Amino acid sequence: MKIGGHVSAAGGVDTAVQRALDIGANCFQIFITSPRTWRKNTYSDEQIAEFSKGIDTYGLKPVFIHALYLVNLATDNKELLEKSIDALAHALIMADRLGIQGVIYHTGSKRDRDHDEAMTQVIETMKEVLKRAPGKSQLIVEGAAGQGGALGSTFDELGQMIKGASSDRVKVCLDMCHLFAAGFDLRTKTGIDETLGEFDQKVGLENLVVIHSNDSKFGLGEARDRHENIGEGKIGNEGFRLLVNDSRLTNLPWILEVPGFGEHKGPDQKNIDQLKSLHRD
Repeated sequence: MKIGGHVSAAGGVDTAVQRALDIGANCFQIFITSPRTWRKNTYSDEQIAEFSKGIDTYGLKPVFIHALYLVNLATDNKELLEKSIDALAHALIMADRLGIQGVIYHTGSKRDRDHDEAMTQVIETMKEVLKRAPGKSQLIVEGAAGQGGALGSTFDELGQMIKGASSDRVKVCLDMCHLFAAGFDLRTKTGIDETLGEFDQKVGLENLVVIHSNDSKFGLGEARDRHENIGEGKIGNEGFRLLVNDSRLTNLPWILEVPGFGEHKGPDQKNIDQLKSLHRD
């Protein structure tokens, strides 16, 4: 099973390889720049070669880029929208250079805008991003937790985006914390079957390419995006045992974005080992 975490690429993208190995990961996710600034990073040919060599040597695949938190494709602010398009296109181009599968991003909030108007803009903007970054890397929309007018918290919305963008490069990431916060009960087999059945009907399981494996600090349907370590949140060990052993999800990469146990900040070996142990149960 592919289980990894979000790791730092500070000091050069090639440094992320060792950080992934240090937590026992066999796949991972990175930022290619600070997620809270518009600054673009570029890497030397040597760094890219070292990165590619590392992921090949240690079988650390797939790898994903997480886009900037600043990105908002649903905004009515034209300057913010253009910066968002440019940032996503740049990330896709870098993903192709680095041999990374795709770029995971949050669609953003429409705030008080008309829903249909915002959705139309999101779809057209996704097309524009792909146009500016022709290549193979995937544009991966992450399901939202249902907070603050964020689009993508329902499977209807995700399905609209997938169908509207009309590209085999557009895929979906499901975050377990976000799903739970948005009202999908992942604590029982019945709840998981209902969730994945609805997803398959409205979005298509063939479009799901990665799981963000995060427990939830808050309760079902509270629309609060606060991640917790595996087994320490409201989904709990039993929910994750059912999830990691579900044949519809087992073969996907599971990426942790958790606070970490003890003094370790972020995804750690203990969380990875916890998921592995649940998978064997």
